[in-house]
Amino acid sequence: MTEGTAPPGMSDPNLLAGRYRLLERRDRAGTAWRARDELLNRDVTITEVRLPPPGPHHDWLLGQIRVAADLRHPGIATLHDVISASDRMWLVLESVEGRSLIQAVRSDGPLPSERAAEIGLRVLDTLTVAHERGFHLAATPETVLLTPDGRIVLTGVADPVPAGDLRDLGITLFTAIEGRAPDTGSRTVPRMADGTPLAAPAAGPTTGSGPLAPLVEGLLSADPARRPDATSVRLSLERSLERIASRSAASRSRRGLLVIVAAATAVAAGAFWLWPRPADLAPSGLEPVPPAEPTSFTAIPRPCGLLSKDQLAKLYLADRAFLESATECGWGTADSSQPANLRYLISYKIKIFPPRSDGTERKKAHNAFVANLEAAERNAGTDADGAVRTPPAPIRGIGQEAYTGTLDTSSEHAVGIVFRMSNLLVTIEYQRGAGRNSSGQTEKDAADAAKWIAEALARKG
Repeated sequence: MTEGTAPPGMSDPNLLAGRYRLLERRDRAGTAWRARDELLNRDVTITEVRLPPPGPHHDWLLGQIRVAADLRHPGIATLHDVISASDRMWLVLESVEGRSLIQAVRSDGPLPSERAAEIGLRVLDTLTVAHERGFHLAATPETVLLTPDGRIVLTGVADPVPAGDLRDLGITLFTAIEGRAPDTGSRTVPRMADGTPLAAPAAGPTTGSGPLAPLVEGLLSADPARRPDATSVRLSLERSLERIASRSAASRSRRGLLVIVAAATAVAAGAFWLWPRPADLAPSGLEPVPPAEPTSFTAIPRPCGLLSKDQLAKLYLADRAFLESATECGWGTADSSQPANLRYLISYKIKIFPPRSDGTERKKAHNAFVANLEAAERNAGTDADGAVRTPPAPIRGIGQEAYTGTLDTSSEHAVGIVFRMSNLLVTIEYQRGAGRNSSGQTEKDAADAAKWIAEALARKG
């Protein structure tokens, strides 16, 4: 709120509506604040929105706020509360920490094409959900927020200009891969919720080469008729990711790397099996393993040497294992004083099928993987104790075959990943206390852990 303004319900000058304690300004204009919800004991962001005079823009803005109140999506900051006055509103929003895309590239340089494509797909998903509800978001380098926990959140509201969001997405992708914003000529500048215009992109040449270049050039076209629609953009981004992954796999193969991952779960509470056999997976027993398998492992690399201290910190884990043996490892939360919903645990177990002269060890590993899937399919659903096991979902790019599933009880949300590479089979379980994280962050962290373990095995192989 601006200097000298006394919001409704304030007896303490730092308490809004008798509930929200203002801590510090988030912007120079003094329209956004970091605050504390004293009732629910959580951090929030409070944004002051000055209402325009009665008319179309006033009605449109109120309509956008009403829609935002009902939206729940990891790419959109949740609107918790609205405090109203005659000429303004204070929006109480979920507190989201991070750097804008433009800040990230200015600090760290251009992003790899794969990362840019991943961001593009996440932004497109958010825009699609918002558009279905008539909510117009800005997807510019200034309003795409990259958070430390992996979320990608859109923080700006755009004027409802047809096709504007997808051109903004082109600007964002260009900025991500080139490290600077393009010169797009005149265009409608997106605005924050209070109508404040966002900075226009800096001038720069058109995009260079790379797997995303044709898509970005199309999105930046001055002629709206030549820009691809949302479906085409999604397909282009997905195909670009597949091509990048394929080239990366070929490069690793030429360097003689063995990308290995497999699976088994070992937690203090015991292992669980979540992974059923999909209809298109061959039955166990006689079906040969997929072709082009890497060389078989002769021994299991030390399990507790597969995650670095930095990686454990990113998973909110201590760097000292509570479980260590020749086949398994486990780490607990770094701070045991944290509340239950901030406590984490990871454990995994590696099983080896020893090399044989007839080369059947990989077939045995494959058949064991399928047997686990079949067993897990029978266990999916809700058991007598109320534990819920989800059906499996395939994961691409980890080993020859990989699946994931979740387990929810009254006290934990656990993500399991099973994958196989050559004659190694590994199960991983990553869990947090106090139930599911609606943003899907636990699932993302579990997938990151699996990839890190795979990369470490590849190096050791």
